[in-house]
Formats: sequence, C-alpha cells, structure tokens
Amino acid sequence: MSITLDLFAQWAKRPDNIIAKDRERIAVVYTRVSTKEQYENNLSLDFQRATIEDYAKRHNFKTIEYFGGTFESAQTDGRKEFQRMLTFVKKNKKVTHILVYLLDRFSRTGGEAIKVAKDLREKYGVSILAVTQPIDTSNPGGVFQQNMQLLFSEYDNMLRRQRAMAGIKEKLERGIWCIKPPMGYTVIKENGVRKIVVDETGKKLRKAFQWKAQGMKNEAILEKLRAMGVLIYKQKLSQIFSNPFYCGIISNQMLEGKLVEGTHEKLITYELFLQVNDIRKQAKGKFGTTHNQTENELIPLKAFMRCHKCGSGYTGYVVKAKNLYYYKCRTTGCKCNKRAELVNRHFEAFLSQYSIKPELVEPFLYQAYHLFDKIHGSSLEQEKSLKTNLTDVQKKIDTIEEKYYINGDMPKEAFDRFIGKLTEEKENILKNLAGTKVDMANLKKTFAKAITFSSKLTPVWASSETQQKEKLQKLIFPKGIVYLFENETFRTEQVNEVFAPIADQVKLLGD
Repeated sequence: MSITLDLFAQWAKRPDNIIAKDRERIAVVYTRVSTKEQYENNLSLDFQRATIEDYAKRHNFKTIEYFGGTFESAQTDGRKEFQRMLTFVKKNKKVTHILVYLLDRFSRTGGEAIKVAKDLREKYGVSILAVTQPIDTSNPGGVFQQNMQLLFSEYDNMLRRQRAMAGIKEKLERGIWCIKPPMGYTVIKENGVRKIVVDETGKKLRKAFQWKAQGMKNEAILEKLRAMGVLIYKQKLSQIFSNPFYCGIISNQMLEGKLVEGTHEKLITYELFLQVNDIRKQAKGKFGTTHNQTENELIPLKAFMRCHKCGSGYTGYVVKAKNLYYYKCRTTGCKCNKRAELVNRHFEAFLSQYSIKPELVEPFLYQAYHLFDKIHGSSLEQEKSLKTNLTDVQKKIDTIEEKYYINGDMPKEAFDRFIGKLTEEKENILKNLAGTKVDMANLKKTFAKAITFSSKLTPVWASSETQQKEKLQKLIFPKGIVYLFENETFRTEQVNEVFAPIADQVKLLGD
C-alpha cells in the first residue's frame, strides 16, 4: 500500500475564523443617521436600507437581522444599537459580514473603529462592508485602505468640529456666551432672543460670595447653602469663587488668554469678585502642600495614575532605610504598593505602543498627504460653490437696494423683509466660507511634526524633567491612566486623537 499525504488529513491544522470561499454569506445590516436633520431629509434610513438590500441581493448575501434604524452619533462607540449589533454578531457564528451604506455610518472614532474591525475580522471572522465603497479586507492592502478610510472619517469629524468651534469663538469674542452657562444661570428666550439670566440658585450663590468677603470659611458657607437647598461640594465652591463669569467677564480657552466683557447678567460686582479672590490668595491657595522636587522626579506618575480596584490616585513614599521610592494607592486597605522604578519602566513600555517605527514615518506620511490632498480638493469645491452663492446673494441685495433707495419703487415693508432675509443668508455663507479655509501646508507640517515626535516618545519621557514628563503624560492620555497591579499593565479611557491611530497601525504592521 502506497503512503500519501491524504491519509494524514485528519491531523492537518487550519487557521481559525477564516471565511472559506464557498461559505454562505450571512450578513446583518446596520443603518444610522447622525443628526435630526439627516433623519428627516438627507441620507434617510429607508434609503440606506434599500441600497444595502439591493447590493445584498446582487451579490448573494443572506441578511438575517437589522440594527440601527435610529439617530445615533458615530463619535463614540457607546451607541446602544451599535453595541446590540456587536453582541449579536459575536454570539452568532454564522454571520460573515456587517453591511453598511458608508464606512462612516459604522463609526467615526478612527483608531477605536480600527480595533473593533480588527477584532471582528480576526476573532469572529466577520468583515465590515460598505456597499457604496466595497473593500476586500482579506488582504493587507484592503485592511490598510479600510483603516485609512476610518481614520479620515474621524478627520472629517474634526474638520466639522473646527468649523463649529470657529463660530463659537467668534461669538465669545463679541461677549456672547453660546454654550451651557455655569451653575446659577438659566438660558431664556425673549422675543426670539437668547438671554442668560441669574436664576434662584444664582441669588443664593451671590450670598456665598458675600459671606466669603466677610471672612467666613468654606465649610460654614457650604452648610449655609445646604440649608438653603443648594447642595454642592468644596471643590465646586472653589470653582465658583474663581470663575470671573459671575462678575460679567468671559474667560475661555478658545480666547487664548484674552478676557472679554460678557453680555450676560452679572451676579456680583468686579470689586466683590476681586475681594473674594484676594482673601483666597492670602489663604495660600487651594492646591495643598508642595512636594520635594527630587521626590517628584522619582515618582512622576503620582496622582496621574489611578488604582484599578478603587479608582483612587496613587501617591508616593520612600523607605528611607533602603532609599527606595514606592507608589501607593491612597485607599486604606487596598494594598496596591509597587516599587516606583519598576512602575516607571512598565510605563515606558506602555508608552512605546504609541511610537511609530522610524522606518515607517515616511511611507505613513506619504499615504496621509495623499488623502489630505483628496479631502482638501473637496473643500475647494465647496468653497467655489459658496463663493458663487455669495455673488448671487450680493446681486439680489444690490438690486433691491437700487429699487428702494434710487428708483423708489419698492415699499419699505417689502424692502425690510427681503433685506433681512438676504443679509442673514449672506452672513451664513460667509461663516461657512470661513470654515472651509484650511491651511493644508500648515496642517501637513503639524501632522509630520506629531508623527516624527511619536517615534521618540519613550526616550523623551525618560530623559525629561518632572514638569515636562507630566505635560507629555497629559498630552497623550488626557484622562490619566489606570495601573493594573496584579499583571503590571496600564489601561486608559482616552488617548490623544493623533496618537491613538498610530498604536493601531503599529500593532497591525507588527502582526
């Protein structure tokens, strides 16, 4: 009897979660709209579903379940329908695809979306397919292309946010507080005009300022406020005392250090605000005791790092006999102590996950610049269209002004009605035009600087002074980090939007 390899077929090892070519295509459908306006007018749910169903029919997909069909923002992957879909897909091993209309219907979270897609692909054998931009993710090229699309969906979100922020900044510079006012104020509308006025809680907070000016301690002020029905904690009271909004002055990060006199109602006078903060200053501030600089250099993660068991920040201490520093959880009985030198080394390893390899900087920037130019081209087309609309509106304004002022053949009521509408339309166009002006050269320069800097994260952190280390930590991990004591690893709730996709691409290329 001749021996052939076929006789050993039962011992052959096959990779998990690989979709065979002849496997039936089983799909779920996910539709989403991101704003109420979209829900009613543009890219409707019905249109998305009809397009997906038509694609599924033409390409032999069997759809077994529908998800979404509602208003959900793709800026966070904490969406209810989205999570319900992921749970269904992970439990149902028959599913091979998630069908969406556009990739940004799936997610606009960039790096987070890449991780979700990778987990679905590798752990569950499920591919995400946008029917209007289908990509074969069974090969590295297709995966990279889909990842870049997910990244630039996030980038598009950032551009939209930039335009919205420009509008908010413009109002702040005119003294108009257009976001949620602080405690003690209420937004009302009078004759269609938005106003910020002092409410009943505000009148009680006014007394808190007066009591502080009289020398009353914060604990006593809090007790009095509680008796009046205002329940706040000590830190909140300090924030109120230090907020110049209450004396009519607007201070906001968007104003870049500039102060503006607000149009809102004042709670207290300038003099009272300065008097209260002078008293607080004489009390030597609210930031607690200062720490020895040498100690800070050896435990730079103190307060920035939190315990995974109780959520408290870590403090530090020294064993003088050994001259060794330790991190320690502030919660009594938590018993999460660890030698500082060891934790610092673990953090350096964690930081290296967000460092792109030097040899990958150039190809990564090449691909990014190509897509930047593509998106910029779209912005230029929008700018051209807006300029055309601006010209048309200006012609209409010139025409009715000529009819009213020169020829005198237009009634004042008609003139007032039309000129108001056209002026408002012109202002909206100018505002949108301002939002389309993106300095692409400067954007590329900034992006290149960030990517190049990321390749040096670990050595820069290790060699910096404490103050620079803390700035770098907050830059990359805005919400701090959590230390898992048992397995000596870190996790974080938020990563800076520049560095998050780098970690995903580095891991993808490493795999």
